[in-house]
Amino acid sequence: MPVLALLGASTLPATATAAPDTGSLIAPIGTDTEVTFESEGLTLFGSLRTPEHPVAGTAALLLPGSGPTDRNGNQPGITADTLARFADILAEHGIPSLRFDKLGSGATGLGDLAPEDIGDYGFTDQVDHAAAAASLLRDRTGVDADGLLVLGHSEGALTALALVDRGVTSAGIGLLQPLPIRYLDLLDAQISTQLDGAVAGGQLPAGEADAVRADLDRTVESLRATGTVPADVHPMLAQLGLNEANAKFLSEADSLDPSILAAGLDESASVLLTCSDKDLNVSCAQVEPLRNALAHTELEFHRFATASHQLKELGPVPPSSLDIFAPLPMSAEFSTALNEWAAFHGR
Repeated sequence: MPVLALLGASTLPATATAAPDTGSLIAPIGTDTEVTFESEGLTLFGSLRTPEHPVAGTAALLLPGSGPTDRNGNQPGITADTLARFADILAEHGIPSLRFDKLGSGATGLGDLAPEDIGDYGFTDQVDHAAAAASLLRDRTGVDADGLLVLGHSEGALTALALVDRGVTSAGIGLLQPLPIRYLDLLDAQISTQLDGAVAGGQLPAGEADAVRADLDRTVESLRATGTVPADVHPMLAQLGLNEANAKFLSEADSLDPSILAAGLDESASVLLTCSDKDLNVSCAQVEPLRNALAHTELEFHRFATASHQLKELGPVPPSSLDIFAPLPMSAEFSTALNEWAAFHGR
């Protein structure tokens, strides 16, 4: 999920630039083995986590949020360790897992893709990479579709839903602080909130904010109608990722409605859905339609009070755009929820 900041750094969709492996500060539970797999000529690198006493017939694929996010859930300058922490909790319950460096991050980098060819990469390619990862995980663990869990954080939740729609798994899916509405609708809401804050704080004239909003509407219409970004898009929007290099990715991602995909899940599907009152990227109100679309499944829904979007523990501290940089522990509420869900699927 893009973390948009008008007056600071921004996290763009996965079509951004290559980033080094940011590593993890967590000592893993179980053993991490370096693995590689191929998808459309690209070699992707990842870690297969094997618990000391793995359960038979269950394994989990872990999918990160937007931007150049590595296998641990980190980006340059941002050490969240989101996916590494998922792997730890799952391993405690004997569940093996696979996480990998998505395109533009870690050991995967850009592969043979030239920077000027980034615009050829789309969301469908991202789902293809995840499907290839699922295939490797099944080969290495022997699980079938009935035993494969997929956990997606933020934008990764949309990737997870797309995998289920392809029939990659039927066992269980974790939608953790998910992208709950169409991609461009959420970007629109995030940018509008940032504009309001910038105007209120005296950092942006109201007239310029109105001009950005008008251009945002025009850009969304263009992406949905033609899959392109207007050549004269406002520089602020281009900086935030609404540019031609990301046009294919945004258009393809926006074509998928999470609620429609969720409505297509089998009624026996085990679903873990979360949101938090302190999530500045995705509100619980935005998640509600997705929750309703999942009502026919075996749904476990958790609304947290003190978790950030990165599932860090904020406690009584008000949320802010600086939370992503703070070395905070994992949310206690989330840890409890994932432990309970993993216990059901593990030993």
